[in-house]
Amino acid sequence: MRLTRREFARLAAGAGIAASWPAKPGPALRKFTDPLPVPPVAVPDRSAHRGADYYDVTMRQAPWRFHRDLGMTMAWGYWAADPGDPARPLGLGCLGPTLVARRDRPVIVRYRNRLPTTHLLRGSVDPSLWRSVPGVPPDPPGGRRMTDLPRDVTVWNVVHLHGGLNPPQSDGNPESWFTSHGLHGPMYGSLPGAAADEAIYAYGNAQRAAMLWYHDHAMELTRLNNYAGLSGAYILRDHIEDALGLPRGRFEVPLLIQDRTFRADGSLFYPTKGGGRHHPVWVPEFFGDTPVVNGKAYPFLAVEPRRYRFRVLNASNARFYHLWFARDASRLPFWVVGSSGGLRSFPLRADRILLAPSERADIVVDFGRLPMGAAVTLMNDAAVPYPGGGGGPAIPEIMRFHVSDPLTGRDDSTPPGALALPPLEPLRPGPETPVRAHVLTETLDRQGAPIHMLIGDRYFFEPVDDFVKSGATEIWEYVNTTEDAHPMHVHLVQFLIHNRQRLRVEEYARDHARWVAAGRPPGGGPDPARYLLGPPVPPEPDQQGWRDTFVAYPRMVNRIVARFDPAPPVPGVGGTATAFPAGYIHHCHILEHEDNDMMRPWRLVTSQPAPPDTPHAGGPGAPPRTG
Repeated sequence: MRLTRREFARLAAGAGIAASWPAKPGPALRKFTDPLPVPPVAVPDRSAHRGADYYDVTMRQAPWRFHRDLGMTMAWGYWAADPGDPARPLGLGCLGPTLVARRDRPVIVRYRNRLPTTHLLRGSVDPSLWRSVPGVPPDPPGGRRMTDLPRDVTVWNVVHLHGGLNPPQSDGNPESWFTSHGLHGPMYGSLPGAAADEAIYAYGNAQRAAMLWYHDHAMELTRLNNYAGLSGAYILRDHIEDALGLPRGRFEVPLLIQDRTFRADGSLFYPTKGGGRHHPVWVPEFFGDTPVVNGKAYPFLAVEPRRYRFRVLNASNARFYHLWFARDASRLPFWVVGSSGGLRSFPLRADRILLAPSERADIVVDFGRLPMGAAVTLMNDAAVPYPGGGGGPAIPEIMRFHVSDPLTGRDDSTPPGALALPPLEPLRPGPETPVRAHVLTETLDRQGAPIHMLIGDRYFFEPVDDFVKSGATEIWEYVNTTEDAHPMHVHLVQFLIHNRQRLRVEEYARDHARWVAAGRPPGGGPDPARYLLGPPVPPEPDQQGWRDTFVAYPRMVNRIVARFDPAPPVPGVGGTATAFPAGYIHHCHILEHEDNDMMRPWRLVTSQPAPPDTPHAGGPGAPPRTG
């Protein structure tokens, strides 16, 4: 009998093998005893580059304590040089400082790699993700990839500004990695002046105000590098947001939510044993048993009786969060004023919000009507995994807010219900709008262990087959034939969720597999429109607005609409114009899926036909197609 992946995972967890979560929980920790750290705001050097903010950011390993009941341990983080005090860089020990930018003012970042050559989670590195395993048939013909990653090190890194309208050479492509001793990936690039262990990127910030984030995006190591601590907030402001009267200063707090599991000594636990012959170490998802916010487990924040603005990021590897605020036996409502791509067109009063990995929410919570001494707990009741459940530890409590600080001055922020938010720019597809289908699949071995997750049954290193005309508006359909919800992230663009529609999955998956097995004959695979069930469903109110990531629900066709404009040259910075064809990627933001090939390149091209041989590490290009 062949098991499903969920059945396999549950049995494996019971046996202590191949688990997406630890068979034994980490040490019990007292809740709400550590104050919430607030990442420091990096200080730009405005003298290094005329008309730009310059940051010098170093990746390094440093000691950090995740909870007062745990010992000090090593973690990875980003540290920003302070121009006023070069001897004291700004950072926490894990994560990174917050970078604050202004719309249309360039930011230049020199990223330095000072990490060890041996990974902090060395036992969790799985070379079978990029090299064939002796005695096991290779996944794609010829092996996992054509060019091996380094054999003498287990650490390589690159930084992606998630949600940014980035020039391709500054986008942080996973193949643009560089190491602390100067090795480079096949697509490494930098502005002039970088040492071998550095990369210099330029961000034009030609987009609306929003909370973006920067994080590691290295090929095959993204799940481990982020788990070790490599992520941070990037807040982009503009004059429209400035005029709204939203809470600012210490009343605007970033909340980077993650899940982790700890060993008794306080060090990070991540599985070192997988469930199949193909990938003996890799696990298909990881769910920690402890919430961590801004680097602390179960923290608390002392607040005044006033309005606060929280910039919430789901920075977990695989866990979804369904968040709400509990006050005694009732829920405390809040206001959603922005999504991952910036401000909404109207404030939404809500009592819950769903955040998939990498999604952000801009919310305002009013503690002003609560008595001094009141406690409010940030709660979570999302299924694990989402949405079907069936495995992984629940994390019902995230952190606590204590209304314990006296009011300092009058709260002159605008009541969120009275906010005059800017209207949403229309992006309405028509009958002639191209539709491009991306089929999400998962392959299991005979025992039910996952082998890989794919987009279009293509490995990352296979030839590019998606060419998008510069300036075009397209509908992208993510046809999800798997049992997971996949948070799909498209680099370069902000998009709107169009709708989703149920699918006769078994029939469609069968016909799609036959088309692939037949060598992908011309004309494209089966049309999802022939397998639809029921009417299309529009996005829920909290899913409306601009975003760079959205949830592709299982057994559904999930549609987004986007305009694919190139990133403009960064003013005053040479070498930042978009050269066509411009290389970008899209992928699932469950990091374990991303690392095992649920990620594909695409190319932005001009009106001329795509060149017959588009560079890519896996081989030549292919003619444009949609559908």
